[in-house]
Amino acid sequence: MACQSGRSYPMQSGDTLFLVAQQQLGDGNRWTEILKPDGTQFTETDAENLQVGQEVCLPKLLSSQRRFALYFAWSRPQETTAELGKLENRYPTLFEFRRSIWPAYEWRSNRDLYKQDISGFLDHVVLSDFQHFSEVVFSTTGNPVVVVQRQSDDNTIQLLDENFLRDIDTLIIVSLDHFETAQKPTGVEVSAIKQFLARQDACLLVCPQHDVGSQDDPNSREVEFLHHGDRLVPAQQRIGGFARAILAELGFPIENQFGLNPAKSSIDNSPAPLLKFSELDELNILQGVTTFNLHAHLPHYFIPDFLKNSVRVLAKQSIDPAASTHPFVEAGNSTFNALLWIPPSGDRRANIFVGDATLWSSAFGGVPSLEAFWKNLALM
Repeated sequence: MACQSGRSYPMQSGDTLFLVAQQQLGDGNRWTEILKPDGTQFTETDAENLQVGQEVCLPKLLSSQRRFALYFAWSRPQETTAELGKLENRYPTLFEFRRSIWPAYEWRSNRDLYKQDISGFLDHVVLSDFQHFSEVVFSTTGNPVVVVQRQSDDNTIQLLDENFLRDIDTLIIVSLDHFETAQKPTGVEVSAIKQFLARQDACLLVCPQHDVGSQDDPNSREVEFLHHGDRLVPAQQRIGGFARAILAELGFPIENQFGLNPAKSSIDNSPAPLLKFSELDELNILQGVTTFNLHAHLPHYFIPDFLKNSVRVLAKQSIDPAASTHPFVEAGNSTFNALLWIPPSGDRRANIFVGDATLWSSAFGGVPSLEAFWKNLALM
């Protein structure tokens, strides 16, 4: 039965109405606003006996303000069950992460409260890093950020279909999926996204992360590793397949390349200033934005020659001159493309941006400047 009002949400493994209200409405105490499809409220007994996959109905978002969704394009079952005996192309477990930065993260060492496996890393490190972004957007728009994972632990798949996109006007595809998991949009999703992009109020932000160690040569992989220096990202970590596939389907085969170490300020080790091309930024999306962040392995966004007139580079970041050498640097580059804008054209009335997944994270510095960026988007 479809929701009589509001937007549909399928209950996932581990969900409670309080948790859903906290994640989707910004306040767990608003769980009483979540209704049954027939429009009636859940009793406490109902709430205690919800089933995985059961449909509940969330309040409509305020149409007068921008409505954001963070769409994590990974398959949790594939990411969390990766073989721990291999180093490449998997996320670390939470205990590996704790060990690498000991003693900074020991407050999450309690195994009764925090799973120490890969799922613990995804939940308590990756996803939690996006919470501040959600808070800033909520305070700016009055609308909570809808947070969705493409494939949840119970194998439920949330497609980017017409039903999902109906109540969203700012879609951020956080493409942290490993290439090996082969995440790609379906034909239904491609069609729905194209319809979404035909809306004048719509904005799509496609965010593939780094592609480290793409070459087969072990020596090349070691050179890249020494450049970024992150012990948790060894010989190869290729991420962002879903975003690449989306961009290709839309006619913009932009590639996330490498994992480059960004430059720091010589004054206080904060992120070095962005190289902005303000004359191209007609939307003023970077007004008041001076830096991005210091994630240790950021991608360069390669633009094919045939797209040079339709894709604008709005910002570049400098590469850390003190970092070990890298093939991209040896080729004569001292900066990398950090934010791209694809303005509306033809039947596509929406704006498309391409940038790193960590632009929505508060974990890698530059937060005051990132907050200005987030607010610019929210008020666009």
